[in-house]
Amino acid sequence: MKKLICFLLLLPFTSRISAQWTEQCGTGNGFIVNFETFNNELYATGFFTNVCGISANHIAKLGTNGWEAVGTGLPQAGHQLQAIGNELYAVHYEPNIDSNWLYRFDGTNFNKIGAGFYLTNAVAGFSKTANLYRIHSYGGEVVVSGEFDRVGSEAISGIASWNGSEWNPLGTGLSGTIPGTADVMYPHDLCTFGTDLIAAGNFQFAGGETVNGIARWDGTQWHAMGAGFNSTVYGTTVYNGELYAGGDFTSSGTETLKNIAKWNGTAWVDPGFRVFYNNSSNYSYVHTLKVINDQLLISGGFDRVQTAAQTMRCSAVIAYNGTLIDTLSGGIPGKEIEALARWNGRLYAGGGLNGSSYIARYEPFLSVDENEQQPVTISPNPTSGVFKAELTLPGTALIVICDPSGKEVLRTKDTLIDLSAFGNGYYSVQIITDEGVTREKILLQR
Repeated sequence: MKKLICFLLLLPFTSRISAQWTEQCGTGNGFIVNFETFNNELYATGFFTNVCGISANHIAKLGTNGWEAVGTGLPQAGHQLQAIGNELYAVHYEPNIDSNWLYRFDGTNFNKIGAGFYLTNAVAGFSKTANLYRIHSYGGEVVVSGEFDRVGSEAISGIASWNGSEWNPLGTGLSGTIPGTADVMYPHDLCTFGTDLIAAGNFQFAGGETVNGIARWDGTQWHAMGAGFNSTVYGTTVYNGELYAGGDFTSSGTETLKNIAKWNGTAWVDPGFRVFYNNSSNYSYVHTLKVINDQLLISGGFDRVQTAAQTMRCSAVIAYNGTLIDTLSGGIPGKEIEALARWNGRLYAGGGLNGSSYIARYEPFLSVDENEQQPVTISPNPTSGVFKAELTLPGTALIVICDPSGKEVLRTKDTLIDLSAFGNGYYSVQIITDEGVTREKILLQR
């Protein structure tokens, strides 16, 4: 509650605010799973058949005309959209005992490509069917991963590559499940690390080798990456030349983790922070890792981020600059977030909770006309402790400082401010004048 009070105290004065989340869409009947930008528009896919006030079969787009349906959409809930070159591709869940497909957008509708994907001994329902999860470009071909053991009439397990005319296997593919997890094999994410393809999810074997949830393909064969994990990996990405993984795991071999890990070249290690729900009865997980604005964005289901120095409140999304965590104004309370994208210079986050749809926009900088004078300048930024909030307009201001968790730590009218007694991180500097409120951020780093 302390974080909320810090912000609510300012509400009667606000006329302009920066660095905050704004709800863009709180209506819809299904979770938002993924965003992709294509032809200057923001596309969304997920479990919805209506969203943001429109009817749309699992795909919608945001452009100059607001939210619109995209053709006839997809036949089932979408899992991912991926722009590769000048093409937009899509994959979806398949809850029935039937084939699944890779789809390509023709400008109006999404059309099936190549042969269908099948799972022998499929059981109708949400899982253990031929679900497709991820699309990725590797070696000049389109790679797809999911729950399947046959493509057309050919035995291909978990991962396949499309060369423009047919599907091909990557070795003997992926199989099995991580010991102790549900009996459902699902390769959930793909990324490129150096010249290797990284596959991650819930599978025990890659090319017959024990890998436990994550493996690398060098173009010829599969390789293990350390001990792998004790539970599912949902997301992977490369940031500052290093490979990160997120999921619902708690260890890699003897290394204790909490849903996030970094590859050090020989083993998976704690990256210096952990994310989780404070209430241990809630399901904690990291779903999406994405690099936006030179920061690593991390989203999923959590409300705490823990570093060696402190535990901060956050909600479903944080940013990491390689050294410090930014809680992005506390995140989005009461929601879980899986979709992330940058569009029109803003960060968009999508998700929901309990079957609902939710989309929010984050604006980290004050939006003003080019000729409008800013009421304050802050320097130095970053600071090692002392900084000056210099007013550029006549009058005085009340300055309110909130720490990285959103807790108010200082309220003053002095423009020379000392944060030496506090820990490193991003602090919110809120300047209240007769003109309204401006919120800036300063990085305390010693």
